[in-house]
Amino acid sequence: MEKSDYSATPYVVDMDAVGPMSVYVQGDLEKLREGVVFLTVHGAGSSFNTWLDFAGDDNMEDIRKRALFLHVSLPGQEPAAEDMASDYVFPGMEAIGLNLVTVLDHLRVKQVVGLGDGAGANIILRFAMNHPGRVHGVLAINTEGVESAGYKEMIIGKIKEMRKGTAEELNNKNVAKYSEAYKKRSQILTQLNKKIKFDVLLITGMNSKSVADTETMQKEITAGLCSMIKVEEVADPLAEAPEKVAEALILFCQGQGLMPTINRRMSRQESTTSTTSQGSDGKGRKLSMTDYDTPNIRRLSLSATEKGEQA
Repeated sequence: MEKSDYSATPYVVDMDAVGPMSVYVQGDLEKLREGVVFLTVHGAGSSFNTWLDFAGDDNMEDIRKRALFLHVSLPGQEPAAEDMASDYVFPGMEAIGLNLVTVLDHLRVKQVVGLGDGAGANIILRFAMNHPGRVHGVLAINTEGVESAGYKEMIIGKIKEMRKGTAEELNNKNVAKYSEAYKKRSQILTQLNKKIKFDVLLITGMNSKSVADTETMQKEITAGLCSMIKVEEVADPLAEAPEKVAEALILFCQGQGLMPTINRRMSRQESTTSTTSQGSDGKGRKLSMTDYDTPNIRRLSLSATEKGEQA
């Protein structure tokens, strides 16, 4: 947390089927719990500092002044954590997603915008599908709903930590337990159409192996509820292009009627992010982030998806 220009207060929340889990609260809980609240879940191979650093980025300054962040730290994934017991069974993605609502109840927060990357994106989607009334929407980065990722995420996560130049070291044995639990996760693809009743923004890096899964997931979600952004020339948008993720987050929130007075920092000319959509003729086309940037949007203007009827 040394890199961050603000503090985060740790809370310990005891969750059914998961056990005690740390949640780092950034912002004034008493003043901001009724406002815009973000619930973040990190991926395997990274810590809560991944989202803490993102929230501390200059591009997030306007959001940070107006919002509360609840950064979930999954068991044993803190920097310099001690070895978990050899017989410790890391909770499944299903159990964590189902019981994350305990964090909201414990901190007396009614509704959140869910943020997750990698395995954390899978978890935050499960949480939202189990408790749709507790979310405004979900932004998921490099999520995979089709095939197991194995230890790929652990490697990507370690690179992410090193790229940021942090001095923290994760406990590889503990990371392996998280990665193994993620590998054994149940698939959520067949549940997306039925259970997603909220807006979803999927973001993936064009150089990521998650692109195909992200595209497949978007097609499964009810038309009009899911948008997708592919960030060019990166594998990990959160680490490599935080300014684009921040801009997408602002537009996504404004599509939910949240923080309407925040202006985007990136100019229209600077945007190199592309989105995929289908026109009324059924043909796919690439769009810039600004193609849908109109003032009178009811929902996400970023990359509104118009899909034909699903079979």
